Formats: sequence, C-alpha cells, structure tokens
Amino acid sequence: MDSSILYNLILIVIGIISLIAVFGKTFKHKGGIRTVFMVIGFLAVAYGVVGLGAGLEWWTLPTSVSSLFLSVAGPTGGTGEIVCPTGTTLTNGICVSISGGGATYQPTVSYSAKDKYSTTSISGTSYYKVNSNSAITTAYTNANVGDQITYWVSNSTYWVKPVIKGAGTGVTTFEALGWANSSATVTLYDTVNRQSTTDGAYNTSLGANALANVEITYQGTAQGSSGPFGGVMVVEYNATISSVTCTGSAIMSSNPYHLTYSVSATSHTYKAWAYSSELDDGSATVQRINCQFKNGATAVGAGSPYYVKFIPANYYVTDAGDIVLDTEKNADGDTTRVGSTINSPTASAFFGA
Repeated sequence: MDSSILYNLILIVIGIISLIAVFGKTFKHKGGIRTVFMVIGFLAVAYGVVGLGAGLEWWTLPTSVSSLFLSVAGPTGGTGEIVCPTGTTLTNGICVSISGGGATYQPTVSYSAKDKYSTTSISGTSYYKVNSNSAITTAYTNANVGDQITYWVSNSTYWVKPVIKGAGTGVTTFEALGWANSSATVTLYDTVNRQSTTDGAYNTSLGANALANVEITYQGTAQGSSGPFGGVMVVEYNATISSVTCTGSAIMSSNPYHLTYSVSATSHTYKAWAYSSELDDGSATVQRINCQFKNGATAVGAGSPYYVKFIPANYYVTDAGDIVLDTEKNADGDTTRVGSTINSPTASAFFGA
C-alpha cells in the first residue's frame, strides 16, 4: 500500500475515535478539552478524506500553479512532484534549458580581470571552461543555473588566478585577480662565517667531510610577485657533496609540480623542493629557508659554485582543454616552461677548498 494512502487512513481513524469520544459518554460535561477533541476529530477526518481521495485518484488536484518566476508545472497526483516542460530539466528547484532547447530561464554572466592591488584592468587571452567541457576563448554568457564555470586570463606580464563558481539566477559576476610580474632578491648567507652574497662574491669554506650552513633569504616586491602560486626551488651543487637538506615555512612536504632541469656542468647534480604561495604573496615579507650541505670525503675544488634558483608555477591550457597549474606543460607531454617570459629569481655562490 502506498505510504500516503496509509497515512490518510490513519488520520481518518484518529478523527473518528476523537468524534466518538466527543459525542459518546467519554466527556460528561462540556468544556475546553471536549472542544479540542471535536476540532481535532473533524480536521483529521477532513484532511484524511481529501488526501485519500487524491491518492486513489477519486478526484484530481490542480495540476499547475501560477508562475511567479518561471513556467513550472505544479503538483501532480497529490505528491507535489515538479514536472518541467519538454526541453528543460529540474536544477535547484528551477526548470532550466537543456542545450538551449525550450528555455524557460537563462541567467547571464559577466567577466573581468584586474590587478589585485589596483583597478588596473588585465588584458590577454580569456578562457572559459564550462562544466567538464574544454576551455574555449568565446565568452559563455547565457548560462544555465548550476553550470560550473572557470574563467582565466593568460597574460605575459601578469599572474592571473582562475575564478571558479557556479552560475546562479540573475547575473553571475566573475572577477579574476592578478599580480604584476615583479622581481625578487635572493641572498645566500653563511651562518657560520657570517658572509652573504647574491652572485658568487663569497667563497664558503667547505672541506672534506665538512658541513656548510646557508640561509637563503627571499624578498619579493610589494604589490607584485615572482611566483604567487608557488613553484620549485632548485639547488645545484658539486656532485661530491653527499647531501643537501632545506627547511622553511614555505617549503612543502611534497612536490606537486613537474620539472625538467639541466645542470650547468657535468660535475654537478641538483635537488629540488616545492615552495608554496607563502614565499611570494605580494606582501614583500622576507622569507627564510635554511639549507645544510654535507660534504663527502673529497673536498670540492676551490671556487666550485653552487646555485639556488626559484622556478615559479603558472597556469596554462592543455591540449585537452583543461586549465592546470605546473612549472612546465607536463599534461601535454611537453617539458616547455610555463610562462617563459616570467621572472625566475636566482642567486649563486662559491665553495672554497
């Protein structure tokens, strides 16, 4: 038996019992309790009969409601089910079009991109990715309610973060924010010998089986960035050095990025760490990373250089039409750096005998 029919039968039985109690000898005197039972009895019987009749299709309730916002079919069969017109589908309680057919309502979308710290507009190639479809360069303005839209702008002098949101009723506004491509200063500081350099001016002492402790200081430019989405820090050094470890609040425990790196000399090797957006978020806050070099049994040659390079990650559109973040176009099977015109802050120093 349908649950709604059973529910209405129970209501009728409760109502009859209440009325029997009222008109029988249960209440010897008229009073408030007798009146309450009488009202409950009549209401229960009336509600139950109406609902039972609709459930058993003895009569038909109105099949449409007055459209206040959309032309949406009303309750049918007494169940309250919303029936949408042909060519539309029910989304968030509203009938919206399927591929533009039989549209009853389509909200609009507006797009813009600006500097995070000013009103400067950011131009470039705009991309619009709707749901799981490939990103396109034609603006998607007539949306369906609930469409998941990603908006991004490719610009060679700005880092732009994609905006992702669902289309709602009315006008859905997308505003992408960007950071101006700026420079950063990287300094290498020997914490034991208390000497610093940015371009190889100091020979850090590193004999056989010795340790060298280097503090890397990174300072970006206020209201700009040279890597607001994070990236990869590469330390290149002589292969006779047995190990290098680096720690810092911006250093990530795992590396989500791909990197193809070529050492500057055959006697060199390198190690890479991923860094987060904390390193260069546009605030120009000084960030510090501590690295320890442990030498092997053979001392590095006098004047042997080591390098520290920060390779930022950036967004790009893949061949499949996805908008992804990486340091190179790995999703396309390509090792090309993403945003090759964007700064890669670098510093170097030398180990002595």
